[in-house]
Amino acid sequence: MSGKKGLVQKAGGLLSDLKVYWKIPMPGRYMTFKEIAAYAGGGIGAYFIIYMGSHLIVNTNNMIVGGAIGVSPTHMYILYIISTLANIPLTAVRANMIDNTRNKAGKYRPYLISMGIPTVLVVLGYVYFPYNLLYSLFPMHILGFEGGYIAKLAVVLIFNLLLQFFFNFFQDSYTNLIHVLSPNTQERTDVLAIKSVVYSLAPSIANAVVPAVADFLTDNDMYDIKVYRVCYPIFAVLGVVLTAIVYAHTKEKIVQAKTRVVQVNFRDAFRSVAKNKYFWIIALAGWLGFLESSYGNILSWTYNYGHACSGKVYGLLFTVIGNASMWGMILAPFCIRALGKKKVLVGVNTMNVICILAMGINRTSIWWLAVCVYINYLFGAFEQITTPAIQADIRDYHQYRTGERIDGMFATVQTIGNVVTLVTSSVLPFVYESYGIKEGNGYESPYDILDVTTGEPGLLKKVIGALILMAAAGAFLNMVPYLFYDIKEVQHKSIIRILKIRAMFEDFGNGVTNDRTLVEAIDYIRDAEALENKEKVPVSKKDKRADKKAYKEARKYNEEIEIAKLVRAEIDKFASEEYKIKLEINEPIYKAGLAGLFNADRNALKTELSNAKKMPKTNDHEKELRSFAIEVARHKLISRTAIDANYKSLSDFVQPDYAVLESYYDAEDACDEKIRELYQKQDEAKKAKNKAEVARIKPLIKAEKAKKAEWQKKSKSEMEVHAAFARAAKPYLDAEKMLKQKENYTHYEELASLYDEAKARIEAEDAAALEAQKKEAAEKQADKERRLAEKKAKKIKK
Repeated sequence: MSGKKGLVQKAGGLLSDLKVYWKIPMPGRYMTFKEIAAYAGGGIGAYFIIYMGSHLIVNTNNMIVGGAIGVSPTHMYILYIISTLANIPLTAVRANMIDNTRNKAGKYRPYLISMGIPTVLVVLGYVYFPYNLLYSLFPMHILGFEGGYIAKLAVVLIFNLLLQFFFNFFQDSYTNLIHVLSPNTQERTDVLAIKSVVYSLAPSIANAVVPAVADFLTDNDMYDIKVYRVCYPIFAVLGVVLTAIVYAHTKEKIVQAKTRVVQVNFRDAFRSVAKNKYFWIIALAGWLGFLESSYGNILSWTYNYGHACSGKVYGLLFTVIGNASMWGMILAPFCIRALGKKKVLVGVNTMNVICILAMGINRTSIWWLAVCVYINYLFGAFEQITTPAIQADIRDYHQYRTGERIDGMFATVQTIGNVVTLVTSSVLPFVYESYGIKEGNGYESPYDILDVTTGEPGLLKKVIGALILMAAAGAFLNMVPYLFYDIKEVQHKSIIRILKIRAMFEDFGNGVTNDRTLVEAIDYIRDAEALENKEKVPVSKKDKRADKKAYKEARKYNEEIEIAKLVRAEIDKFASEEYKIKLEINEPIYKAGLAGLFNADRNALKTELSNAKKMPKTNDHEKELRSFAIEVARHKLISRTAIDANYKSLSDFVQPDYAVLESYYDAEDACDEKIRELYQKQDEAKKAKNKAEVARIKPLIKAEKAKKAEWQKKSKSEMEVHAAFARAAKPYLDAEKMLKQKENYTHYEELASLYDEAKARIEAEDAAALEAQKKEAAEKQADKERRLAEKKAKKIKK
């Protein structure tokens, strides 16, 4: 009974927390329950859009393009090459937009709507296009192929290129949004688990509906385009409506100074990300594991070409299999807490290898294959939590190392690396062709040769065996890079604290203080001062069995000691030998000013770079200094080139006023607000059936849009001026930043003197917000009870 009572108490406590912290975050957290609910619940809509886009974007496994539209594996691979190469500059454009965004809505949120709606329109155009009509429009033969088939390839390519931009932008925006919703890595992991469990309803529903529609409409033929013309419009409407909830009820929270001007140079950001070793670990895992997805078609082929079960049974199977992911997502946060992200990733990838190989035990039984896929999905679901969590940690680490918050450029560098997959992805089409799955094999669709009743006998079983071996090899290769990942959870906590400390000092240096940032940062510094010289407490599993609470407290105490050492190292870094040398390099650059860069001799700069490369590198300290000296010398050479290209005289080489650019942005915002108001008035006029008012407002909207376009043109031109200066003056600006940070760090006592008053204001503010939330919850409960009482009274009266 006590166990049941405790469970009830926990449930009651959770319900109470939901009410109290619906609009304000819990202590130590950054997201409200309302925000979590919006991000997770709206994610169902986002994943309906992602489901459609991912099933239509061309890759070597795409069976809608291959089976329903009728493109052969070889030609699909050619389209894949073209779209992958085209996606490189498109990704660069996306990255530049994200990293230099100045939208009040944040880095990612604005694109949920502006990219989501075009994605849906492209998807619907993709499935509704009359492909068969092309054969009558183009009856001639081209290069030995029917003209209609060539035209079909061109149409598929156009739709795919559109998806490469809009769909990938949308998917990046939703999946990467968690990176900036909270700086707390464990909170991100917990929210990812909740989000993943909830959004999995979308693919689960889709995977049940599509076979059911195929069973009813096309006699179990899932590769008939009619199926998708029925299903996708419904998914599209649900997708857009629910995604709007994510946009409306979430808020981005990036740890950086309030006064920080976001201005990321494309080439510098590219080079910076390319030096991040953790980026390469994640990227390599994807590139090397290209074969793992080979098993993805096995179950659908066994149903569609092996006729192993009916459409209803297949839909039920996939519904059950989809639920496997839910259990993996639920378990992931607990496993990460206990083992850490690295051990979890290595473990689940090992299990993936085992599950895929187990499919070979009985290649013809859809039930056995379904069991193996179920278990594989369960373990694979862990990566839906761990991979985004690690991606977020890597971006925080990058900001800690470089001082700049870069998000979009990670995707660009990874996409450029995806050129590697152009070669590796040719393996699957080659295997298909070697088994006779190709255009001109005598069947209506190249894949019909696999059919156990009308195709080549025994071929399906052979191909499935080959795919199992390839997928197992891919899963193993996917695991190997993670063996070198070494950012521990305690290290990430230290990084976030250090970023908050830096933000406090930077804001102070710019004449701004934020109570909450100040109190948090001072607390971190004081905690570090108290713990940096303490010794860790010995802990063992035996202690855990004896007293679980004491064991947890001891581990937390030891963790705080580790964090304290890293925080103190940050505060005292300018007294270290490493930073003394860095200051010696930067001080002359700062003192020489912009004139020093303008008058620099290129040959002397080349000599400086050559000397930097000759510096010793026998240990980590020497490697760090050598890398720093090389980077400074290289930036001086880049600066020389940029000055020659953009500035004729020293008088031209002056820092542009950011206030000018800000005024253009403010004018854009004012236009946006005016356009919003006009649309609102227009809607009201339409509802009132006031045609004259609608006609009057229409040209006003057009004029305001034209005005906004002019401001955008001016801001773009001014931004180019700022970007050119940032590149030309980078050595000076970097030196200035380091010297200012050194100066700001000397004002700790001055900031600490503001602590008590700032904390009192925060406590009063939090208490008022909590009281308001409790009052609102109580009023809602009272209103609910009142309505129930009235309803009960009416029943009694009757």
